[in-house]
Amino acid sequence: MIARIALALATTVACAEPPPPPAPVTQAQWDDGLRRFEALRAELPRAPYTQPITVSFFEPITRKRFEGRGAIGVDPGRAMRMILVGPAGEPALDVWVTRDAWRLVVPAAHYAKRGGRESPSTSPIGFFRAWFVDRFGGHLLALGRDGELVVRGDDGGTLHVAPSRVVRRSGTQTEILTFDRTHARYVHRASGLEVEVTLGDAQREPPDPQAFVDPDHGGAS
Repeated sequence: MIARIALALATTVACAEPPPPPAPVTQAQWDDGLRRFEALRAELPRAPYTQPITVSFFEPITRKRFEGRGAIGVDPGRAMRMILVGPAGEPALDVWVTRDAWRLVVPAAHYAKRGGRESPSTSPIGFFRAWFVDRFGGHLLALGRDGELVVRGDDGGTLHVAPSRVVRRSGTQTEILTFDRTHARYVHRASGLEVEVTLGDAQREPPDPQAFVDPDHGGAS
C-alpha cells in the first residue's frame, strides 16, 4: 500500500483545464499588486531550514489512506529535499529538487526517476520547484478577479496566490495548495490525489548541507 500511494504521488495523470481570464485593473490596483508581491518576497526565508512533517495520502485508485512522517529541508533559491517513512519506519518517498535537476525515488516500488530543468506534468516536481526552491522567483503577470497575484514562474507555469491558497497551473496540470501555519492540503485536480500535511516547528539547527547535494553524486542518502 505504501508503495502504491507514494507512486501515485510520483506519477499523477494530467488533463487540460483552462485558467480563468485575468481581470482588467487600474494603475493603482497594479501598483498595489506589485507592492504585495514584493512584500511576500521580503518575508521568504533566507537561510536553510528543516521542518518535520506528518502526511496523510488519499490514493484515488484504491480510495485508501496512508499516513507517513518525515521532514522537508529547504535551501532557499537552491534546493529542497523531502524524505518520508511509513508507519513501520520503512522508506516511502525521497524527493530532491533544484532549479536545474530533480530526483524522485519510491524505494518499496523500486521506482526511481530523475530529470533536468523540465517539470513533468505527471509529477509534482514543478510544484516543489515553484513553491520551495524558487518561490516567487518569476515576475508578476496579472491580478485575478479577487485580487489574487498571478505570478509567472521561470519554468513558464503560473502561481495564483491568494491568502492561505495557491493554485499552480502549467500546461495541462492544475495543483492546489491550501495552508495555515501548521497544516496544508495539496490536491492534484486531474488525478484526485490528495495529501494532508501537518507541519512541525522549524528546527533550530541548520540542515546538513550534504542533504541538498545530488544523492546519486555524493549527497546524503
